[in-house]
Amino acid sequence: MPMIVVKFDDSKVVDEEIVTLSKALKDIVVKATGISEVFVYADSPRIKIDVAPIEVFVEMSAHKINDVSVLFENVKNQLSSWKKENNFTHPVTMTITPMNWKFEVGI
Repeated sequence: MPMIVVKFDDSKVVDEEIVTLSKALKDIVVKATGISEVFVYADSPRIKIDVAPIEVFVEMSAHKINDVSVLFENVKNQLSSWKKENNFTHPVTMTITPMNWKFEVGI
């Protein structure tokens, strides 16, 4: 299950814009990975020092990623297209991190 974490500077970006972006990111990651169980956490840290307006961290199981560079380009291109189509002008910094984790849902 890919997890998307969005951190943003609430002095530069409003919550409604982040909700819209978060929904788009979820759809983009679902399309890029073929995995429907994607979830998003978004918040603005209380303390911020020299932060980007929006930072996106996509974490997912390493064994689900054939080529992280190909996945990154796919997500980046879809996000760039979405931003243009939706006149979303804030810059986004994105990181995709393959994770070697073990988890269990519903314990």
